[in-house]
Amino acid sequence: MMINVTQTSGPVTRVVLAGRLDAPGADAIDLQFTAAVVTPQRHAVVDLSQVEFIASMGLRLLISAARALHLKGCRLVLFGASELVQGVFDDTALDQIIPIVATEADALAAIAAIDGESAR
Repeated sequence: MMINVTQTSGPVTRVVLAGRLDAPGADAIDLQFTAAVVTPQRHAVVDLSQVEFIASMGLRLLISAARALHLKGCRLVLFGASELVQGVFDDTALDQIIPIVATEADALAAIAAIDGESAR
């Protein structure tokens, strides 16, 4: 499993994941992912277009990060999931916990919408 983190100039951290997000893959990036996503107290968008497979430990990693961010007033948005990965998300109703969209532009728009709602 590979991870690439980019801190944007705005309030969003961009993360690209690549490989298999199964038990070994999730274990390999758990600490780095959590530190990159949760510690900065910024919204995060996660590009899953290069994730070939996701299992329960990968789901746990994403849910844990989303919950930790929520407690800090920030959000995690996932985008670019392959058909196989999206199928797992659909089967587990992950979209009830974490926003899942098609593109990075959609993910950034979802963050902007969340920021707009909290400003009211």
